[in-house]
Amino acid sequence: MSGSIRMPLAGARRRRLAVWAVVLLILSFGLAGLQSTPASAAPRGDGSAAHAATGGGARVTAAVSDKPRQYTAEELAQLNTRLYDEDTMDKGKAGPKPNHAALSSGVTAPSSVRSFANVVRDSAIPTSGISGGASYLSSTQEPSTDANGSNIFQTGNWYATRSTDNGATWSYLDPYSLFGSGFCCDQVTQYDPTTGRQFWLLQFSDHLTIANASASGPGAYTGWCYWNITPSWMGLANTTALDFNDMSITNNNVNISTNFFPSGGGSGAGLLRLPKSPMSTCSGFNYNYLTRTDNLTFKLVPGSTDTLYWGSNWGQTNGSSFRVFAWPENSGSYSWWDRTVPSYGFYTRNSGQNCASTDGVVTNWCQYADSRVLGAYRTSGLIGFSFNAKQDSSHPFPYTRFVWFNESDKNLNGSGDLWGSWGAIQFASLAPNSLGRVGLEFAWGGGTGGTHYYPGSGINSQPANAIDTSPNYYLWGAGNTCTYAGLPRWGDYLTVRTYKADPTRWVAAGYAMKGGNCGATGAYPEPHNVLFS
Repeated sequence: MSGSIRMPLAGARRRRLAVWAVVLLILSFGLAGLQSTPASAAPRGDGSAAHAATGGGARVTAAVSDKPRQYTAEELAQLNTRLYDEDTMDKGKAGPKPNHAALSSGVTAPSSVRSFANVVRDSAIPTSGISGGASYLSSTQEPSTDANGSNIFQTGNWYATRSTDNGATWSYLDPYSLFGSGFCCDQVTQYDPTTGRQFWLLQFSDHLTIANASASGPGAYTGWCYWNITPSWMGLANTTALDFNDMSITNNNVNISTNFFPSGGGSGAGLLRLPKSPMSTCSGFNYNYLTRTDNLTFKLVPGSTDTLYWGSNWGQTNGSSFRVFAWPENSGSYSWWDRTVPSYGFYTRNSGQNCASTDGVVTNWCQYADSRVLGAYRTSGLIGFSFNAKQDSSHPFPYTRFVWFNESDKNLNGSGDLWGSWGAIQFASLAPNSLGRVGLEFAWGGGTGGTHYYPGSGINSQPANAIDTSPNYYLWGAGNTCTYAGLPRWGDYLTVRTYKADPTRWVAAGYAMKGGNCGATGAYPEPHNVLFS
């Protein structure tokens, strides 16, 4: 079928509302290129990507308002239904039970005397716009952000907001209707200084949307060009569900990863490599993609330039193995390396992890989470990753494990833990700066005795090969999160980015529940945008 034209028909699939259009795929690889590359028993393997093409994007102008959309009860029901995260846990085998000491010293406990030493700016998305609580926002925030100097764009469940005055004031776009029907969740955004465009990835009920707009001037983030990415873009049946998406921009490409779930069962992870130059002019383009069924969740590495790096800890020996991937931009082939890492408690949804306070007043806010890779960086000759780990004899609460590898040979260089004897530290997002340091945004909460730490957000800066034990717990929670499918669900990810206007700094998105427990009168999840060094 090399060189043939494939025109997949619109069709039904799980969690669908409507299928957007027919996508033209021009395949220049054989049918084998569409299949998942088999796993290798060796510590290193190689795979080939497939090649396809699509036409120009659609254009739309976004209306900007002082307040976000207030959703109706029917719309909220739809959004909560689409927020469902596939519970497929059949990748790999369980690793050994960890029996070693913590790999780093415990971090200092939160103090009511807050330090602002490394906080340049902390902007709350105005409570006047979100005080309607669940009428505007979900407590499963999944915030993402980036900035072009004083122009800032931030997304979350279920909002999109911009500031053109360095976070002093905020206005809102409507992701629910801007790019058509079926909007869900899992928004990711990143600014590209080479093209001057803000790229925005959104999940819908039966496809993804990738959009971009100018990030400059008072009209920033209003004139969007977008493409709807159906599963057929990766050679998958249109009945395949896509979920949990990531995006990272390299020298020439916008790279998108996603998990996929065929309607007949099973799961896998896919990656799209889209050229950013034609996208920035809304032109048609050729692109590459790959899929694998032996891993779940690809974490793309910020700081990748002429080679895209990514990693996965889910699919081989969960809890003691790690797979590092590399794909040069000038190649249609990619490689992977399987490495052994110090053992840790790999957990899945509701598998015994406990982020609650010891007396249960603060509920188990990580009960819905798992140990997939959530943070990554490339700097100083190292490629690093972070992920949630389960409490054990050396860690009284769930914690964050870091592993870092040599960029040259992909061998493990070191590892460390961000943990506390007083509570849990989870959901770390990572990004490098121009000085070779790594910025963190993370969630924290728990408490012992009569001390209660409702989940909040923290920031930190540390070397690429060490753990800093004095983070800044800049945002304190004031209530418990909501439940989802009967389990407390705080969130699935956070975001920190290298601040392009001053790449020694970082811009990050965090949030905390204010006004009481979820469901209480006046309670709402308050998102923040923070600039720090």
